Amino acid sequence: MTEQRIILNAPAKINLTLEVLKKRTDGYHDLRTVMHSIDVCDTVTVELSGANGDGIIVECTTPLPPVNTAFTAARLFREKTGCGGVRIQIKKRIPSEAGLGGASADAAAVLHGMQQLFGSISRDELYDIAKRVGADVPFCLHGGCALCEGIGEKLTPAPSAALPLLLVRGNRGISTGALFRSLDLGKKPARTCDPSSAMLNALEQGSPADIAAGLQNDLLPAAVGFAPEIDRYIAAMQDAGALGASMTGSGSVVFGIFSDMDSAKRAERAFWDCPVHIVCETMSRQPFEAH
Repeated sequence: MTEQRIILNAPAKINLTLEVLKKRTDGYHDLRTVMHSIDVCDTVTVELSGANGDGIIVECTTPLPPVNTAFTAARLFREKTGCGGVRIQIKKRIPSEAGLGGASADAAAVLHGMQQLFGSISRDELYDIAKRVGADVPFCLHGGCALCEGIGEKLTPAPSAALPLLLVRGNRGISTGALFRSLDLGKKPARTCDPSSAMLNALEQGSPADIAAGLQNDLLPAAVGFAPEIDRYIAAMQDAGALGASMTGSGSVVFGIFSDMDSAKRAERAFWDCPVHIVCETMSRQPFEAH
């Protein structure tokens, strides 16, 4: 019997490094970033749509624009395969405008779910659709840990690490588009090392202290202009015992790496008044593990 409905986890991600290399002629930026999945997840249900067999219905526990990443992923899959319609339900737990890749995770889960339901295209074709939906969607489809290049679509698997984390965010989110438009690459300081290669070496060794020491995000100075509390949270995270702290993606979530989960939980008390404070950890298993 053909499966009618599938329920999936859609894990968020953090950027252990994020290098902005140059602006491209298409308006995007070439990046080099090491990303790692974390166990903060949305729940995405994909099911055959019954009466609306030729349509796409997206329902979410928080407001979404009419054309959103989940809808776009489903539309592109249907255009490629000619499959039937689907109903998509998203239970949001990943904060938005946070640099955690929530919308990309949802889109990746939709693609995985539709492939499970309809099973009609190759892995390369699935990743090609993911790239068209958004820069982080291929990584979210891949999961685990990877070096991502280009606009984020070129993936090289990297060793996963077991990292206890604390995530913190204030009241202000940051629009990725607005942040990138504000960048002045002429003001970027010259590097004395390659942060992403150093991070890959640290991951090979598996030392949380070395991984924490190598955190780097080129978007951080610009992001502080949108949300000045980011600098304060990074300092407070370190004061609370983090081995290292940084901002993920385009912000505005700050994350700290801790030696153990108990240390992360103790540090969380220092951020009790923040709208977002989440103790979690990195994920080495594949994404989309069904409930």
